[in-house]
Order: sequence, then C-alpha cells, then structure tokens
Amino acid sequence: MPERSSSPKPTRARRATRRSTRQLSSTPSGKSGGGPRDRLRRDPFLFLLSLGVLAFVTWAFALTWWVTGSVVPLALALASIVPAFFLFYLRDA
Repeated sequence: MPERSSSPKPTRARRATRRSTRQLSSTPSGKSGGGPRDRLRRDPFLFLLSLGVLAFVTWAFALTWWVTGSVVPLALALASIVPAFFLFYLRDA
C-alpha cells in the first residue's frame, strides 16, 4: 500500500461573488429602449429606414408635381424635406 504524502493537495480558492455572464443594461428597467434620439444614434438601420421612407415620400410628391404641374405636390415635396433634416439633428445632437 503506497503512503500518502503529508503535504495537502492544492485547492482553488472560491471567489466570494460570482460574475454574471450577461451584461446588465445601462437603461432603467422602466424604459424599453430610450428616447428616439438614443435609438437613432444606436441603430443605423432604423436611421436609414426612416431616411429612406422620407426620401421615397419626397420623390413621390416631386414626381406627382412633375407630371401634373400642380403647386400642392411641390409644396408637400418641399415640406417633406424638413423631417429629414430633423432626423440628422436628432442623430448628431
């Protein structure tokens, strides 16, 4: 029968607190995604989708003005440019 050595086996020290594998969100639990400014800044797809929708609306009104010659579609096309500038303001501010 082999003799055991008198030195104890090395044991790992346990940590007092365990680290969570998932990261905690910095937003409060009451808010689901922050304001529109934060969402536009974080999500480039949402920003480009909103900008694309505005570009399509502007193009549609401009094409309608080109075909019909009426002043109302031209005014709507020019008015639909303002929200695009507002989107850039929200994203960059």
